[in-house]
Amino acid sequence: VIKEKIQVVSRPKIKIEKDEPLTYTATVAVLPNVEVKDYKSIKIPKEEPKVTDKDIKAVIEDLKKYATTNKEVDRPAKKGDRVEVDFEGFDKNGKPIENTKSKNHPVIIGEGSLIPGFEDELIGLKKDEKKEFELKFPKDYAKKDFQNKEVKFKVEIKKVEEPKTPELNEEFIQKMTGKKLSIDEFKKDVENNIKARKKQEAVQKRENKYLEELLKKTNVEIPEALIEEEAQYILQEMKEDIASKGLQFEKFLEHKNTTEEELREKYRPEAEKRIKVRLALRHLIKEENIEATEEEIKQEFEKIKANYPPEEDKKLDKEFESGNLKVQIANKLALQKLFKKVLA
Repeated sequence: VIKEKIQVVSRPKIKIEKDEPLTYTATVAVLPNVEVKDYKSIKIPKEEPKVTDKDIKAVIEDLKKYATTNKEVDRPAKKGDRVEVDFEGFDKNGKPIENTKSKNHPVIIGEGSLIPGFEDELIGLKKDEKKEFELKFPKDYAKKDFQNKEVKFKVEIKKVEEPKTPELNEEFIQKMTGKKLSIDEFKKDVENNIKARKKQEAVQKRENKYLEELLKKTNVEIPEALIEEEAQYILQEMKEDIASKGLQFEKFLEHKNTTEEELREKYRPEAEKRIKVRLALRHLIKEENIEATEEEIKQEFEKIKANYPPEEDKKLDKEFESGNLKVQIANKLALQKLFKKVLA
C-alpha cells in the first residue's frame, strides 16, 4: 500500500492462502475517481432572516410556560388545567386492549397530547371521579393496529391542578436570564437570540441546498465496500440512539416487523448519498487548494479544550497528538473555508 501509494478507503477482506509460510490476499476498496462538472455555476441565493413580533411573543410565552407552577385544587377540571389520570382501553367485548393502560398519566387539558376527543372528556371531572366513553382512533394514527379502531375508555381523575403563569415583569426576567433588564431590553435580547438562531438555520439550509445541487453535478463510481460500511455505520447510529432511550434494539425490530439486514438494505441509498457528498467535497477542497494552517488548527483545538474541564486537558492533548483529533479539526476548518468561498 505504501510503496504503490494506494489510497485505501475500506477495511480489507482477508483470505488466508496458506499457513506455512503465511500467505494471504487482502482485497480493499480504493479511492475512486471523482468528476464534478461546472460546480462554479452553482448559485444559492442568500436569505436574510427576519424576526417578527409573533416570533418574540412565542419565545416569551414558552418561557412563561416553563416557569408556570401548578397548585392542586378541589374543583372540576377545565381547559388549561394539569390533571393526572388513570385510564385503560377496552374492545367492544369488554376485553382490555394492550398498550392502552396508564396510571397517574399527566395531561394538560387542551394541549392535544392524547388522541382527539380524549382530553375534552376530562373536562368537568373532579378528583376521584370516574367516567367511561368511546372514541375512534384517527385513520392516520401512528400505530397501524389502532387506525380507525373504536375503543371504550375507563378513566379516573387522580389529581386536578390549576396553573399559575408568571407575569412578564422585571422579577420574572431576572429569574429567567439572571440579568436586571427592563421589559423592552428583554424583548430586544430575545430578538437578538432569535435572529442569531435563524441566521445559523439559514446558513445550514443554504449549505444543504448547495450540496443537493453539487450531487447533481457529481459523477463517481462508489466501491461496494464503502456503501456497506456506511450503511452499517448508519445502523449503528440508530442502535445507539435507541439504547440511549432505554429501549432494546430487538424489541424495536419486533415492533417495526423488520430485521437488521432489511434495515441495512433500506439505508443503502442514504449511505451512498453520504459518501458521494463526502467525495465531492473532498474533490472541491483539492481543486480549490484549500487547507487549514497549523495555527488555525491549534486555535480551534484551544476552543474545543475550553469547553471541557481542566482535568480533561491531558486526554485531549494525547488525542490531538495522535493525529485523529487534528485531522478532524483540519477537515472541519477546510470545509468551512470551502463553503465560505463557494457561497460568497
